[in-house]
Amino acid sequence: MNKRMLFVGLALILATLGCNLPSNAEPTATPTSIFPTQTATPVFTATPTLTLTPTLEPTPAIPIAWPSDKGVNCRLGPGTEWVTIGALLVGETATIQGRNGDASWWYVVTKGNPGTPCWVAASVTVTAGNLANLPIINPPTASVTDVKLKLEPKDISLPGCLGPVQPIKFDGTIAVNGPAKVKWYFETQQDGATSTETLNFNFADSKKVESSYFTPDADDGTFWVRLVIVEPNNKVAEAKYTVVCP
Repeated sequence: MNKRMLFVGLALILATLGCNLPSNAEPTATPTSIFPTQTATPVFTATPTLTLTPTLEPTPAIPIAWPSDKGVNCRLGPGTEWVTIGALLVGETATIQGRNGDASWWYVVTKGNPGTPCWVAASVTVTAGNLANLPIINPPTASVTDVKLKLEPKDISLPGCLGPVQPIKFDGTIAVNGPAKVKWYFETQQDGATSTETLNFNFADSKKVESSYFTPDADDGTFWVRLVIVEPNNKVAEAKYTVVCP
């Protein structure tokens, strides 16, 4: 009886131990991250931009000038006091033939008027070429370009060709192309010349000169009056009046 109970007890112990042994068929758990997996973003290396080298124009053998912004006046002399005789327009070039003493004005020949050189200001132009050997050009001598004379009245009635009569008014105009000192006088056919007078011009301009004249006793007829310029050049304007003796 005791042997049988011992056998049963031993069998129960072995069965209990068998239930606690690990099994090779049980899967092993793999831990899972709670954070999303990040995909790496590829980094691109920028290719350097090709820099083009500007094409340089050849240096002109004769220096040239052109307007820096808008068309510029081309003048008779190196300064704004001189009359405008041409223009250098945008898109045009002029060859530089010389300069003034301080190189503030260029003496140029334009394509539009190649037979008449003129002056453009350096401050409003751009240049190319060698300017070092340009000759210094002296400014021109200003001259009287126009003289006009008007008489009032032009028709005089002189009963018996005896005075006194109303005076004749001389209205003259003298125009110059630059700064000048002008010497002038009036001359009448009946009474000769007046004294010489001087008129100063600081720039290209026109000015009026005037006088009055009493006709002497004379036969009727038509007579001239002249406005005579003697400096800086000779120039004459003439007008006529008529005396009628009823």
